[in-house]
Amino acid sequence: MNIKGILKAGMILLVLGFALNIISIARASDSMEYFVDDIEEYNGSDGPDNVLYGLKLEFENIDESFTWNATEKLGKQVSHSRLRIAEAKTELKKDNNEAAQKAFEYYTEKVKETEESISEIPWNDSGVLNAQKMIEKHQYVLEQLIGSHPNNTGLQNAYNRSLELKVKFEQKTEIKIERIQTIQGKNIVREIKKEKQEERKDDRNDQE
Repeated sequence: MNIKGILKAGMILLVLGFALNIISIARASDSMEYFVDDIEEYNGSDGPDNVLYGLKLEFENIDESFTWNATEKLGKQVSHSRLRIAEAKTELKKDNNEAAQKAFEYYTEKVKETEESISEIPWNDSGVLNAQKMIEKHQYVLEQLIGSHPNNTGLQNAYNRSLELKVKFEQKTEIKIERIQTIQGKNIVREIKKEKQEERKDDRNDQE
């Protein structure tokens, strides 16, 4: 092969490599998850200060009780936890701290039920990891609320319970959901398996 042929082949390989790199970057971008406060304020009529609020919660609990699939039940519990945060956000905006406190109390109760549920599901069930990610997002939203309502006891208790649930999930899945802030100020999600966490600890110990 002459020199021109070699150069031409080299250019083709270079272009192909560049194209594959672009494709891999695009795929990574598509699979990237961002942390945003996507829990909208509750706009329904049966919020924590409504006389029918307790009845609504009872119907939610009955629905969970008659959900025989453990993974599906876990998903409903996480969804109901999200609803409690939405309700509390609405009440905090109205400076109705008593109603917000009630929503946060039921949030902590639901966290306890969620802890019991994950103990009944295999660690490698995809539903457990999805629930783990959702709880991490709940925690992110609670953090934002603490920033604007630093003296709310119910909110702080809810946040602390979410931290405990986070540990339970990590013990179950052996995966840690880590938040990383980009240069643009966005928060992205990264999954770290237990063996990777141990490697990081060993690296830090070696440096010390």
